[in-house]
Amino acid sequence: MQIETTQKNGVIVVRMKARELAYSVCEEFQLAMEELLASGHSTLLIDFSTIEFMDSSGIGTLISLRNKAHEKGGEVALARIAASVQKVLRITQLDKVFPVYDELEHGVRELAAR
Repeated sequence: MQIETTQKNGVIVVRMKARELAYSVCEEFQLAMEELLASGHSTLLIDFSTIEFMDSSGIGTLISLRNKAHEKGGEVALARIAASVQKVLRITQLDKVFPVYDELEHGVRELAAR
């Protein structure tokens, strides 16, 4: 899995170059995100535009990252989520736990204002 990060107004935008957030890539993804958190970046906006599938490992990874970000006074938010992944978030009620944005710029503005 390739991961690109950019910083906008103090928010780290994370783009995964993968089709799924599943067991096969979760460890790599979590390690990369934990490195960002350890380096002082506590607010992450994850761009899901390429993700078409997420399993329970992906859910667990997101929850773990959210908890670690909150410990540092930050946030993990999600943007540009495919309908199939939105359904998983709705079923698990994680759409009520994570801030979710249709557009990256809207997410950046909202998170930067906090």
